Amino acid sequence: MKFCQYIRACCSWKYTWIVWFMVAMLFPNLILVCTEPYRTTTCIASLLLPAAFYLLWVLTVPCTGKMILCAVPFMVLAAFQIVISFLFGNSIIAVDMFTNLFTTNPAEAGELLASIYPAVMFVCILYLPLIVGAVCSVRRKDRLEPGYRKRLAIVAVVLAVTGMGAATVSGMRNPGFAFQYHIFPVNVCYNIQLAAQRWKHSLRYFDTSEGFCFNAQKEWSDDQREIYVLVIGEASRASSWSLFGYDRDTTPQMSAMQGLVPFRDVLTQSNTTHKSVPIILSPCAAENYDSIYKCKSIVTLFREAGFRTAFISNQPANKSLTEFFASEADQTVDITLKNGYYENRYDGEMIPELRRILFSSSDPLFVVMHMYGSHVNHSKRYPKEVARFLPDEAPSVSLKHKDKIVHAYDNSIYYTDHVLAGIISLLEESGARTALLYCSDHGEDLLDDRRGRFLHASPTTTYYQLHTAAFAWFSPEYIDMYPEKFAAATDNMWAAATTAAVFHTVGDLADIHCDYLRKNQSLVNSRWEDLPRMYINDYNKAVNVLNTGLMEEDLRMFDRYGIRYNRNEIENIKY
Repeated sequence: MKFCQYIRACCSWKYTWIVWFMVAMLFPNLILVCTEPYRTTTCIASLLLPAAFYLLWVLTVPCTGKMILCAVPFMVLAAFQIVISFLFGNSIIAVDMFTNLFTTNPAEAGELLASIYPAVMFVCILYLPLIVGAVCSVRRKDRLEPGYRKRLAIVAVVLAVTGMGAATVSGMRNPGFAFQYHIFPVNVCYNIQLAAQRWKHSLRYFDTSEGFCFNAQKEWSDDQREIYVLVIGEASRASSWSLFGYDRDTTPQMSAMQGLVPFRDVLTQSNTTHKSVPIILSPCAAENYDSIYKCKSIVTLFREAGFRTAFISNQPANKSLTEFFASEADQTVDITLKNGYYENRYDGEMIPELRRILFSSSDPLFVVMHMYGSHVNHSKRYPKEVARFLPDEAPSVSLKHKDKIVHAYDNSIYYTDHVLAGIISLLEESGARTALLYCSDHGEDLLDDRRGRFLHASPTTTYYQLHTAAFAWFSPEYIDMYPEKFAAATDNMWAAATTAAVFHTVGDLADIHCDYLRKNQSLVNSRWEDLPRMYINDYNKAVNVLNTGLMEEDLRMFDRYGIRYNRNEIENIKY
């Protein structure tokens, strides 16, 4: 009889909410033990320690509903983690993802959420009824009997002791194991702290970089006007450009362009915009990224060398280093700002602004153009009349809609090709000695293989996120003046480069001299030297690009597109 009463009590609502709470809170941990390179002991620790914590949490007071409501911040993190797993297939919520919350405009966030509504609906179904049930439990004044609280507390202690034992074994077997890296939600809370620290460093940029000087110089050989343009693409992967071997004709104008040299083996040093673009714009790289808060950008380099400078952006202001670098220009134009608020616009709307700047004076000129490129939602990055590959409207991110997703992305590349042709046409019209360098900040996943990865900015990379589109275009007047630079660019077409080479290449294009310019990392210099390719990970540590979570699928794509690498540099570590 007592046993039956015990079973009936356990099946009452106040116990049902505890079970639901435990399952809902541990759901991200269950996903992570299946997706991460964890040892068995780490898997045990990552399940039992959080289980003990959550169980003790709800037992803190007799009214479990109150404690469930107090756990809403943990539910938000858990829901975020589930959505990240849906997008990327693995990894915890990275530091860079929290930074992205500050640097992503609301319209962009809305487009992304609309495309992943199945994951959003799932977390709502998992957590909203739990919150409603907790509210009802509080209103009914449900209470756990002291005897049951004591028994559950004993269970929690046993779970904690066992989990600590497993964690101790993991630490002994691999010194790289740590709670702040491998136990959810401890690792996510740690990442929030790091993100706040980085944001603070970013906001202090003007103070920490005050007084910085490149001491840049340029010897002007004649009176002919010189114009140099750096175009920064967004999420434009090389494997979707016909210029780089894609079987669809997505870049017909660039492929037929005279004076254009594609750089076929360029890998990004970060798959996040807020780090990759500052690397492109500054002399800093993955190896010395922390010094980026103390130096200025390529805009200042050209100003010191005697150029008028302009920065045209199709990305809303977001208090990031990119915005601060843009403010160094003599003139900044943000085409997203209209009537006092920001809105997403097509990249082609930057061309009239470029025309106005080009022909407003005869001064030597340097222009940076920051595109919106192929950023999600891909189908909104181009005018509908430009769409070449149809249908291109995917209601959600799923394998059954993969063809539509790829069509939309390819259309965005096709439109980028159109915009770049318009920019080059303006430069030709100017009659100046001119050159342009295009480089995207990173690539993009499009459900390409069995992993079902989508988007970018994941803590672990893929080939598709790493291999970025990059090329240089030279006017006939430029080639006549600097034939050796054009010849070097042609020779370096297959150079094993990273996006960190952009700063040095553009400075060398303009024949600027300063101690910060490394000629052996300029793609237009015969002194180019292949160096180990590094990547800045989520904790701002420089690691070999091969040790960023790549798998056999990625190496096969490396082989297909001629990306140079050494298998002996790959490390297989289990935590």
